[in-house]
Amino acid sequence: MAKSGKMRNFVDAKPSFMAFDFKKEYKEFYFPPAKPSLVDVPPMNYIAVRGKGNPNDEDGEYKATRKKKKDFSKVEFFHYEEGKCVQCMHIGSYDMEPTTIEKIKAFAAQEGLSIAVDENRRHHELYLSDPRKTVPDKLKTVIRYPVKSTLHL
Repeated sequence: MAKSGKMRNFVDAKPSFMAFDFKKEYKEFYFPPAKPSLVDVPPMNYIAVRGKGNPNDEDGEYKATRKKKKDFSKVEFFHYEEGKCVQCMHIGSYDMEPTTIEKIKAFAAQEGLSIAVDENRRHHELYLSDPRKTVPDKLKTVIRYPVKSTLHL
């Protein structure tokens, strides 16, 4: 009972739903260390822009949603099973990502793994920073590559 002695009407109460924050619940996938590490990514749903080319290009597919008349034609919802991957946090300009990718590839080889990019498993970049509001040296991007064992038993 409420303090006034009257019973609260739960039928008219508005439901309150807590938003699920993937970045908080799955920190290992969204805030990995700066050094490459192995991770097993469970099946998940994504909303993403699957584009090609350099994300720095003003006319590129990644910039489409920045225009005043927002073009969301490249945005899609999909279910993806990544599985075993090597990932790390890249902090800095997108132009410097090749250095981080080389670290990922070297780590995979050291662990007896090879990069397993094919039509079903793809390289991913999760852009955590807004490039309109973040200086290039502070941009945070999770870079993730699927891997498979090179050992044949």
